[in-house]
Amino acid sequence: MLRLLIKSPMMSRPKVIVIAGTTGVGKSDLSIQIASKFNGEIINSDSMQMYTGIPIITNKHPIEQRMGIKHHLMNHVPWNEEYYIHRFERECMETIEDIHSRGKIPIVVGGTHYYLQTLFNKRVESKVRQPTESEKSILDSNNPDLIYNTLKEVDLSIANKFHINDTRRVKRMLEIYYTTGEKPSVTFQQQNTSLKFDTLFFWIYSDPAVLDVRLDNRVDKMMKIGAMEEIMELYEYYKQHNYGQEQCENGVWQVIGFKEFLPWLEESSECDLNECVEKMKVRTRQYAKRQVKWIRKMLIPDVDGKVYILNATDLLEWDVSVSARANAILSDFTKGKDIEAPLAQPDLEKLLAYKSSNSPKSDMDWKQFSCSLCKDKEDKNLVAIGSRNWEIHLKSRRHKTNINRQHKKKSYEKWQKKKLLEMDSSSINSH
Repeated sequence: MLRLLIKSPMMSRPKVIVIAGTTGVGKSDLSIQIASKFNGEIINSDSMQMYTGIPIITNKHPIEQRMGIKHHLMNHVPWNEEYYIHRFERECMETIEDIHSRGKIPIVVGGTHYYLQTLFNKRVESKVRQPTESEKSILDSNNPDLIYNTLKEVDLSIANKFHINDTRRVKRMLEIYYTTGEKPSVTFQQQNTSLKFDTLFFWIYSDPAVLDVRLDNRVDKMMKIGAMEEIMELYEYYKQHNYGQEQCENGVWQVIGFKEFLPWLEESSECDLNECVEKMKVRTRQYAKRQVKWIRKMLIPDVDGKVYILNATDLLEWDVSVSARANAILSDFTKGKDIEAPLAQPDLEKLLAYKSSNSPKSDMDWKQFSCSLCKDKEDKNLVAIGSRNWEIHLKSRRHKTNINRQHKKKSYEKWQKKKLLEMDSSSINSH
């Protein structure tokens, strides 16, 4: 069984607890249980829960179920603003300092996992400034090609590490350049990944097949308890400000449950409401898969695998596999003792395995390959990043199917050309 002794080097070193995991897995429930037992306060790190109102589709934990535990960085950003990671970093650090000053433990909870990078030490950034108007126009353009090509112009090395459609992260790299005057590739090379605090990471995990059913049921419940009223409220604001569909790539409009219903809201006679609900379910399941991918490829390597997995697959076992296990680990952690509990159950240890980080500062193979046979969702040539991913693509069923299709197409075109030649020849001979 995989075990790791994690020492608290200094009793006086400030402590922070982090609860990561996919949407709908029970992070809020555990955070409140922990905060009640270990004198903690909760810091939200879910980007959509920063925005005011719409508690149902942003999945804010009901106030009456919070047991009086104070929640920070939630419900404070108006809909006409976009919440950037720089603002979260400043607000999160100020809140952690405030909680520590009152002798309590900050518990960082949420699904926007790249916000957790705030907890790592960073080299002091110089030349900090606000982007110019022209730079802002690029960042806010909602044009993936423009944003990506601009990043390529200023830092080709870092641009090559991202897919052109990974707009959010590409935009973040360009933002770093605009606000610091330094290439992100240089920033990441000099960045220290040590933690700012004595930090304990929990990952609440559920088997994907089980979680998918749970997420579908949650969407159905959301629709029953008032999600449609919130969607209509958003739409009214959207219309009043003459927003277009491109707005759905920014701010609160990215929330799962708005863009999926936009066709129905604008052309209800030509769109089935049930189709919108199904799209919301699909996107929620896809989002959960991306969250797991981020934890495994970004978070776990950055903390050298020091993440405690809590198995929430069977909710009937929650009290033992999640609550009791977390309490035992935290009891040692808060007392500054060595933690002897295993990082994961034997059947989940594989989730903590990693070879190298997929973060921007990694030295892995970032060569980009373009496949002319396979297209992405934008109907552009599919791009694979790294030789390993390219090899996987070449062996995929999708690629082989497209090869066969291309071969059949060429064979048909060759046959068709031959028939036309034969017809022309026959016509000439007949005359």
